[in-house]
Amino acid sequence: MTTTPPRRREAARRAVAVLAAGAAIAAAAAVPAPARAEPAPAGCADRAATLRALERLTGTHGLTGAAVRVDDPACGTWKAGSGVADRRTGRPMSADLRVRIASITKTFTAVTVLQLAREGRISLDAPVERYLPGLLDRGGYDGRKITVRSLLRHTSGLPDYTDTFSDPDEYRFRHFEPGELIDRALKLPPPRPGWHYSTTNYIIAGLIAEKAGGRSLEDEVQHRIIRPLRLRDTYWPGDETRIRGAHAHGYMREERDGTVRWNDYTEMNTTMGWAGGALISSPRDLNVFFGALMGGRLLSPAMLAQMRQTVPADPDRIWDGAAYGLGLIETPLRCGGTWWGHAGGLPSYVTVSGVAPSGRRVTVALNENPSTQEAFDDQMRLVETAFCDGAAAPAAAPTGAPVAAPAAATTGKGGLARFYDQRLDWKKCTLDAGDEVGKELDKAGARCADVTVPLDYRRPEGRTITVAISRLKASDRAHRIGTMILNGGGPGPALDMPPYMRSLMGKAGPRYDLVGMDPRSLGRSAAVDCHWPAGTWIRSAGESRRSFDRSAAFAKDLADRCARTDAGVLPHISTRNIARDMDIVRGALGERKVSYNGASYGTYLGSVYATMFPGRLDRVVLDSSVDPAGFGPRLLAGTEGANDHALAAWAAWAAKRDAAYGLGGTRDEVLGTVRGLVRAAGGKPLAVGPYRVDDTVLPAVLFNDLGTDEDQARATLAESLRVFVKAAAGESVQPTKELDEELKFLLTGAESVYGSGQTAIICGDATASRDPESYRRDIERNRAASPLFAPLTRDVNPCAFWPARPAERPTEVGGRLPALMVAATGDTRTIYASNQALHGLLRGSRMVTLDADVHAPYQRGYPNACVMDTVNGYLLTGRLPARDFTCD
Repeated sequence: MTTTPPRRREAARRAVAVLAAGAAIAAAAAVPAPARAEPAPAGCADRAATLRALERLTGTHGLTGAAVRVDDPACGTWKAGSGVADRRTGRPMSADLRVRIASITKTFTAVTVLQLAREGRISLDAPVERYLPGLLDRGGYDGRKITVRSLLRHTSGLPDYTDTFSDPDEYRFRHFEPGELIDRALKLPPPRPGWHYSTTNYIIAGLIAEKAGGRSLEDEVQHRIIRPLRLRDTYWPGDETRIRGAHAHGYMREERDGTVRWNDYTEMNTTMGWAGGALISSPRDLNVFFGALMGGRLLSPAMLAQMRQTVPADPDRIWDGAAYGLGLIETPLRCGGTWWGHAGGLPSYVTVSGVAPSGRRVTVALNENPSTQEAFDDQMRLVETAFCDGAAAPAAAPTGAPVAAPAAATTGKGGLARFYDQRLDWKKCTLDAGDEVGKELDKAGARCADVTVPLDYRRPEGRTITVAISRLKASDRAHRIGTMILNGGGPGPALDMPPYMRSLMGKAGPRYDLVGMDPRSLGRSAAVDCHWPAGTWIRSAGESRRSFDRSAAFAKDLADRCARTDAGVLPHISTRNIARDMDIVRGALGERKVSYNGASYGTYLGSVYATMFPGRLDRVVLDSSVDPAGFGPRLLAGTEGANDHALAAWAAWAAKRDAAYGLGGTRDEVLGTVRGLVRAAGGKPLAVGPYRVDDTVLPAVLFNDLGTDEDQARATLAESLRVFVKAAAGESVQPTKELDEELKFLLTGAESVYGSGQTAIICGDATASRDPESYRRDIERNRAASPLFAPLTRDVNPCAFWPARPAERPTEVGGRLPALMVAATGDTRTIYASNQALHGLLRGSRMVTLDADVHAPYQRGYPNACVMDTVNGYLLTGRLPARDFTCD
């Protein structure tokens, strides 16, 4: 139930909880914990040598903690840790924790510059003076003679401003502007000619990226890398000194009078590193990033080739044998070939990450910087050992040959045998050059097929349609659990889900064949496109009778368009028919049972399927559940309170950042700004770039950005409202990138097929009042209690004018289904009471509650280890928790 379509290809998941990271000082060295490692996957050698190298760092050298993560195309994911992540609590070091990645930020910046170069907005061989006139015109330096390429390769001849700091405390809690850092550098004498590692180069490269791209470097990296790759642990901290979410504390060793002390240096302001060293990330995200980079997902072949053109690097600044390209380091391996990646170091963190020729990705993370050359050398031996240890022969490529479903797997076929017994023709997923979903699936190793199903199940001999599915086969075939069908809610397409879901599922992910299925009417499954002028039916009734009439006319127009384009198909679009399609998919895959993971609308589909086809589900996860009694044209009614609560919490957040957003210094002032904007839009639509935003649309923008309490979403809403404030004041304004996407969705036909197909399902499931005045009366009864959201959640919609009535009564959901349910107390879409209602209908289910304002916490990748570990543990073992419980 979204105002905008699920964009999993762009939706990086970011943590929100900020844990205290005090400057506690240990009195003596902690006893190093032995390395903890997962068993090697079947068919792959053990990782004994890697474990020994890991333990040497924390044992022989006494480093606080070390962790390694290996992602291998043949052997899957393997992780190990040694030592502790927190000396105060003794919490063990783990490869699942966030760390400061320091200079690995340079690779993110380099990729951004190279993408802009590919778009023609930057020339790599142009001088700095072209983009930043006058920046390098003092101290004997000349911006006319320094090219963008030389910045990225560290051959510019510029000194390193970091050499002006003698102690970390000089910058640890200071904010630095890029210009101040450059000024520091230009006061230094030039380094010796040739290659010279200098973070100054990347500060300037970041400024050039901002000038060429027209937005901040942070936004460029977010848009171009973090969001498309779903790097849920990666973010720019800005002036935040703490690390969000689960992280390793960083330590500096101090030796004085024969006594060793470890100072907690977790907290710091990394604006000192900015484009060359500020990012926070995790081993998981870095392996995804470097795998995508070297796999060709981020750069064209020509640009990647330029990135890999290296010059010899100074071993005193990096390590022996290294060569440096454009933000990329090449290092030879004793087991053959070279690995490509980067390293980053701060006084309290070291991270090394890269990719080997086999596709194996390795990240090593330390939460203490080695203080001796021997310790540093052993750190690099650990990296090389992780690349070379326990390698297996490449797995066989997926076959494209058609596979027949065994007849024994298709019990209960009735008169549908030819559909259950059909042979599936697996093929590449990419349809054409512009098919980003297909490209992503193909790169992940998935294959796609079309499953033929009846349009009308009452007449299976009649017209047929095809339902599109994708499948990412289990990589751990020896421990394969089975097939899992995925649905991310909406209702919306789900074909793209398998690669993303595998990234969330931990050790369970490689053990399932993950199947995404576009429901009929959506995506590639007989899509309904009524040529709407909008991507959604959701509108507010606004502030006045005139606004209500305008929203009612809008809803009628949408329905009328569908009557003209798809009247013959609409009677056969419903959740019950989608559940029937799902069972044919199960049979065609040759499975007696399938597991299921559904969020939001997907919980309704899953519970309907379980009721219609009992006994055919294995392990089931229902994430933010719909009350079956409420699904249909009125599905948003009753969510006003949760949205008001979330808006108030956001307003308190924004008030603390009034200096940044200017929306008000208290929660009530911010809420007053919001209400004033809606009233202003009711009087005269707000002009934002090419869009005109009235009081029927502005509340939909607010509603859309209240799906989570994570900082990035809150910041997105604050930035959007700052634009609206300027528009209301009569200023000429352009939308932010995120706001432009939302308004394009709400006010143009770019996503017509999404809104058309979604509405066909909703209106096909239950009847709606055909009297527009009944909606207006309902709004007015609830307006006083929720003046902003009641006009939206209770407004008239196309179902009041829909050309087809539901062909069947809704399913009466119930029965035994031992599912694991995940619910959030502040969910703004499927409110907590809805989760409780479905829980009460499904005997044997267990519910995990999260006290947060978030929708679909598991599938979102919300940063709560309790939720993620509970779900993934269940998917791995099949054992439900003994009782319902709440995650902190």
